[in-house]
Amino acid sequence: MAKKPTGLLPNFIIAALVLFLTSLILGDRMVVSGFWGIIITAGVIGLLNFFIAPIIALLTCPLQILTLGLARFLVSGLMIVLASHFLNSFSIANYWWAVLAAVVISILTSAMENLFGVRNRQD
Repeated sequence: MAKKPTGLLPNFIIAALVLFLTSLILGDRMVVSGFWGIIITAGVIGLLNFFIAPIIALLTCPLQILTLGLARFLVSGLMIVLASHFLNSFSIANYWWAVLAAVVISILTSAMENLFGVRNRQD
């Protein structure tokens, strides 16, 4: 059996591609300008998800338990809104479009990881 690729680069490429596809799906409600805009936005969202999202998830733990984890999309939407405030190359219409973008990103990321055989976790 072939070993599946792991690491930062394959996951980052998928994140950038998923961000581009999400901007195509959402149209003018989510705009990412240019190739470097996509790369920088994917990096900023990744950093926000790594550093800030766990803290917010911990603070909203009761809500996450109550909604069986669906509140995670609310936290992810907040990270997308924060990224749009930090970057000139990325904009999102409002918070609820960011939550929808988080759902679309989650679905597309799962599909792309399965399609390209990328895995995030150790077996």
